[in-house]
Amino acid sequence: MSDQLYEELKRAVMELDTSGASAAAKKIVEEGGDPVAVISRSIRPGLEAMGEKYATGQAFLPELMLAAQAAEAAVAAIEPELLRRGAARPANARVLLATVKGDIHDIGKNIVALLLKSAGFEVVDMGVDKEGSAILQKAEEVRSDIIGLSAVLTTTMPRMKEIIDVLVESGKREKYKVIIGGAPVNQAFADQIGADGYGPDAARAVELVRKLTA
Repeated sequence: MSDQLYEELKRAVMELDTSGASAAAKKIVEEGGDPVAVISRSIRPGLEAMGEKYATGQAFLPELMLAAQAAEAAVAAIEPELLRRGAARPANARVLLATVKGDIHDIGKNIVALLLKSAGFEVVDMGVDKEGSAILQKAEEVRSDIIGLSAVLTTTMPRMKEIIDVLVESGKREKYKVIIGGAPVNQAFADQIGADGYGPDAARAVELVRKLTA
């Protein structure tokens, strides 16, 4: 399998080319390429590169979302081959993601979910506006290793602390690593509420999960 095809797919993701990404991914598997390698060699590096551009101000949120859409199209193109081969993406750990109660913003969370999936993590995304009790119940149900909480409104940030407090009170705090993210969140707040980490952007959130599950 030529490296050129993998580079073509990575470039399509970075150039926000949804149809090109889908076509490149499909061509790779049609020519016998490993669909898991499509993720590790093309989709993940492409998204990580865009995440870094976003973090340094070289790309903006709409571009990051379009890159995510291109990556999703590529993943959809290889999914049938993954199933046919009975292959599974390498599952390093299971991450539960949710936007806390009172907050309906999900763009950043969705990008983190996609990057985590591309990095080989199993992701359970609960969506937005989720009660702490529901999040903790789901964490128990799916046996997650990490709970990722998102908040974009300053008024919903206290919900993160409430969830951690309930974990402490129930004696389950050591069972989960809790990471947080969102526009108004920072490392100082993460330290203040006792979170295990803070992801300032999607790419660094993935690195944080890697570190916590190493």
